[in-house]
Amino acid sequence: MKIGRSLLALGAAALAQALLSRYAPLVARYCDLFTILVVYYGLTCPPTTAMLMGTGAGLVEDSLVGPVLGMNGFKKTLIGYLVGTFGSLFVLNQAIPRFGILFAATVVDPLAELGLSVAMGQSFVLPGTLDLLQRGLGSGVLGLLFFWVAARLP
Repeated sequence: MKIGRSLLALGAAALAQALLSRYAPLVARYCDLFTILVVYYGLTCPPTTAMLMGTGAGLVEDSLVGPVLGMNGFKKTLIGYLVGTFGSLFVLNQAIPRFGILFAATVVDPLAELGLSVAMGQSFVLPGTLDLLQRGLGSGVLGLLFFWVAARLP
C-alpha cells in the first residue's frame, strides 16, 4: 500500500512538474515539486525511505530534464538523507521549521550540483542569490500547501 502511494505521488509530481513547465514556466522555475516530495518523505518517514524516494524522484527528474543521468538522482538522495536524518533528530512538524527545511533543501540542491560538476570536471554556473531566495520561497510556500493537503488525505 505504501509503495503504491509513493509511486502515485512520484507520478503526480512528475506530471505536475511537466505541466507547470509547459503551461506556467515562470511558476515551474521557482518551485521544485520533486524536492518538495523528497522533503515530505524525509520528514514523515524513516531516512531510508526518504533516500529511496530521493533516488526515485531524482532519476525521474533526470529522465525528464536532466542533461546528465544520475545528477538529480544523487542530489535528491543526498537531500532525502539529510532531511530524513534531521527529521528523526528534531521535531519538525510545525509550519516554520518545515518552511526552513524546504528552503534549505532548495538551496542545497544547486550547491550539491556545483560540487558534483566540479568533481566530474564540468562547468556549472551557480544561480544568483536572488534566484536562490526566490526558489526557496516558492518551494517553501508550495511545500507548506502540499503538507497541509497531505495531512488532510486519508
